[in-house]
Amino acid sequence: MATAIRTYLKAKKNILSCNANTKASGINSTFRRSFSDDKNRSNPQFSNSTIMVEHGYNVQELPVLVRTLTDLSEIYDKPIVDTEPSRISNDSQNYNLIKSEFSQCLDLRDVFTLLSKCTKITPSIALGAIERIYTLEKNPTQNVHVNLAKGAILDKLLKVVTKTKDTQTIINILNTTSTFMEPYKPKFSEEIMLRVLDNMLSVEQICEFLKFLILKRGDQQYSEIIDKLWIGFVQREADINETNISKLFSVLPGFKASKRTVLNLSEQKLSEYWNKITVSVMQQILDVFIQEKYLSVQSFAVIGRWLHTNIHALNDDEMLDIISKLTQLKYTDDQIEIAVEKYIKLKGNKINMHVLIVGILNYCMQFHIRNDEILNACSKHFFNQGSTIPAGFLRSVLYPFGYFNFKPLHEQFWSFAEDVVLQNLNKMTSDDICSIILSFIYVSQYPLKLTKRIFSSEYLINVKSSDTLKKLHLIDTALSIECPNYLGPLMPKDQYLQPISQDFRVKNLINKILVDIEWVAGGKQNVSTSILVPHFCSDQTYLIDIMLHPPGLNCSKSDWLSKYDKDKTRAILIHLPDDFCTDNKNLIGPQLMRRKHLQIIGLNVTSLSYSLLSQFYTSHNSNGLRDYIKNSLGDAD
Repeated sequence: MATAIRTYLKAKKNILSCNANTKASGINSTFRRSFSDDKNRSNPQFSNSTIMVEHGYNVQELPVLVRTLTDLSEIYDKPIVDTEPSRISNDSQNYNLIKSEFSQCLDLRDVFTLLSKCTKITPSIALGAIERIYTLEKNPTQNVHVNLAKGAILDKLLKVVTKTKDTQTIINILNTTSTFMEPYKPKFSEEIMLRVLDNMLSVEQICEFLKFLILKRGDQQYSEIIDKLWIGFVQREADINETNISKLFSVLPGFKASKRTVLNLSEQKLSEYWNKITVSVMQQILDVFIQEKYLSVQSFAVIGRWLHTNIHALNDDEMLDIISKLTQLKYTDDQIEIAVEKYIKLKGNKINMHVLIVGILNYCMQFHIRNDEILNACSKHFFNQGSTIPAGFLRSVLYPFGYFNFKPLHEQFWSFAEDVVLQNLNKMTSDDICSIILSFIYVSQYPLKLTKRIFSSEYLINVKSSDTLKKLHLIDTALSIECPNYLGPLMPKDQYLQPISQDFRVKNLINKILVDIEWVAGGKQNVSTSILVPHFCSDQTYLIDIMLHPPGLNCSKSDWLSKYDKDKTRAILIHLPDDFCTDNKNLIGPQLMRRKHLQIIGLNVTSLSYSLLSQFYTSHNSNGLRDYIKNSLGDAD
């Protein structure tokens, strides 16, 4: 059978050629061999097989459906029709007119009479007759001889439809909801599959056929065909373009074994036609990426280039949709950031969609993008339209400014923000209000009118969430430490003070480099790890990763803060990549507040980069690691 397959495929002159000198297609190189033949018991016209496909350095075994030949000489004697004739009959377009004619038939005899008057029974005539017969067949008054004739004529009509050259007519039948046609759909599906093998379907028709199969994939006779249709796309590779590429992406979720091959082809065509793809088509492609939880740096980079090139063509709704989808896909690059900056600079004063500003700020938050142009434009939008922004959006709009330690150009921004929040206080959740207040504190702004309201007994009695209560304790502690005009602490002492767990990444790294830290400190008696500053709230803000101190200081006791020697004690904070903005230089607001508060209480603070420490450790560069720590300690604040 393998020999037969090779001969058949070579005769068809399609991409499955096993000739070593055949030029490789853009997506698949040479098909080496086929094997694992399995006769399809339900249909003797087909054999199931697999074939090895080489794509770059990857080789994949893919399923194929091969027409079973009884005489190999037939493929040499018959001319090969590579494509469906360009002129499609108007037969399918006249179907509604034909259907109305048959609807006037009152019984089966009238249907047969009308058929006898046709000089040629076209597929649409046959289909119209079939549907009318179905409508009339439940009539018990019909003569038995007429009913017998009905069966013979019905078989003839079905053969007419099956043998039509108008493939779209058969696809339309598959898409009908008529229960009468259901028993015949498997036969029509097999006919379409034969035409796929013969390269007679367009890319759009293959996609439409696939959508039908995917809808019916609960039935094995349909589902087992899906993974074999990849060959249709490979044969029609040259016909895939910017107008139909979204259809190709839309059927990707239906594939399993052959998904990688179809995906590679889709990616190649996306790279080829990206500059011609419209906004709506790109939106459809992104929808598929989200559905598939797709990750491809190559394709995402193409999308970034497309957005940068087409940013001027997007309206606000389209911009919101695309930036939200990229945020959901967790992908950005320099071109996307520049595109967003260009868009908001160009249309900033004209943007009336608050949700678009929220979408852009969510994008910045997702990727820690501290872009002055973007943030300034968003701050101007809030200052100009803040009183009309829905209460549910205020947290998303205001929190990023403090989180990025960004100070808007307008001097009255924060006082205006406090007034807006106060106006909407009863419409906002306690958690959102606490997040906004923390944003103020990150940039050393103190909304005392707002805190007076939330720390009132009338307000606190309605706060039930433990997470919100923790935020309230943090706000109370932070303001007590750094705001001279704050009459606190106002919150009752935290009765549920719990030990804070150190981030497992930091903890693991400290365990690995502890010997080097002890060497720098002059001995293990001078080093303590994971120290929570006493008498403050239980929060990561007051957790010291490493303490370097004189030998006599016991940091496990709650009174160490009153006994330490400032000149001989160092608090070391190890900052993860997530603690920085995308520039890897600016710390985010929570980490800046952490440093600030430790400094206010009198500690010398040293910040170390988790990434740099990891690089020294993994490269076994102990000397470099120790030098980095010593130099950083010398620069302690």
